Amino acid sequence: AYLKTKKLTTPVGYADNDDPKIRMNLINFFNCGDEGSRADFYGINTYRWCGDETDFKTSGYEDITKNMTSYTIPSLLTEYGCNLVRPRTFSDVKSLYGTDMGSTFSGGIMYEYTEEDNEYGIVKVSFGDSKVEKNGDYDNFKKALAAVKPQGVKMDSYKASGKDSVCPAASNVWHVKSDVLPPTPSQARCQCMIDSLGCTFKSDKLSTAEGKLVGEVVGNICGATSCDEISVDTAKGMYGDFSACSSLQRSAWAVNKNYENQRSAVCEAGDVETKIIGSPKQGDVKKCLSEKDDNGVVGKPSGSGSSSSKDEDNSDDSDSDEDSNESSGASAVTAQLAAAVAAVMLLAF
Repeated sequence: AYLKTKKLTTPVGYADNDDPKIRMNLINFFNCGDEGSRADFYGINTYRWCGDETDFKTSGYEDITKNMTSYTIPSLLTEYGCNLVRPRTFSDVKSLYGTDMGSTFSGGIMYEYTEEDNEYGIVKVSFGDSKVEKNGDYDNFKKALAAVKPQGVKMDSYKASGKDSVCPAASNVWHVKSDVLPPTPSQARCQCMIDSLGCTFKSDKLSTAEGKLVGEVVGNICGATSCDEISVDTAKGMYGDFSACSSLQRSAWAVNKNYENQRSAVCEAGDVETKIIGSPKQGDVKKCLSEKDDNGVVGKPSGSGSSSSKDEDNSDDSDSDEDSNESSGASAVTAQLAAAVAAVMLLAF
């Protein structure tokens, strides 16, 4: 949606790390749902094929190919080329560009060109020096490529035969409700929320030490009260109204929540300096949900599973106390995890 709004045609894809536990979940996730939410291409980083003693079947390349035969978006090997066996002969190139995989994969990207500490490079370069020094693997790779003759497919003879994948269900290894996407970020909505706070940080930038302190404070606050508005539970498809805001903004929301719970008596965040805003610019935080997102769309965040009015009014809804406690508990766990991450991210905002 963002690319469409900005009138950009840049393809956006995903490259996985060939993790057997979630491999099929990833493959299906990026090829399910409506066309606008699917990836433009899918990549696999794999180093299974090691040396000439390995072949299409024993390397596992055959299984990888079977997983992608009915895929509807282009797939490729975004990284390949084992270096555990020397010299590297790149015998997998024959299968990748031949009959084994040619009709399924759109080629691949050998890892890698320049030499790094992991010794995968086929050339050596030095900073400030234009000289490129080839090693033996360079010629081996060149030879492997020269030996294959990819057939390709002409556009006028192409016939789509794949089918969209079924979105994977949440499980003990896949903690994502696949049919609910996170909300589109909204700088306007987040700024509006900040403008509604009666208690916030004095500075819009914190040191590393302050960030760690704030992370602990937020964890404690959200362990004692619901922080659904800034929390995320991907397994349930729940995204708080302000969960897409920056770490610092979400932390400020939590500090203000504690301030309100203390009947406006305590505005503090450990040893981090805070300030009280006597008359916030925005008097009603609920109105912030009407702000446009960064795509220019007005309205409540898509995929939001929280109700930002839950803690601000005393109305009796249909949820039982047990459900409410369960929700708050889940929120606390999520917020504590988020706070740990926030502690090391605050400097970026």
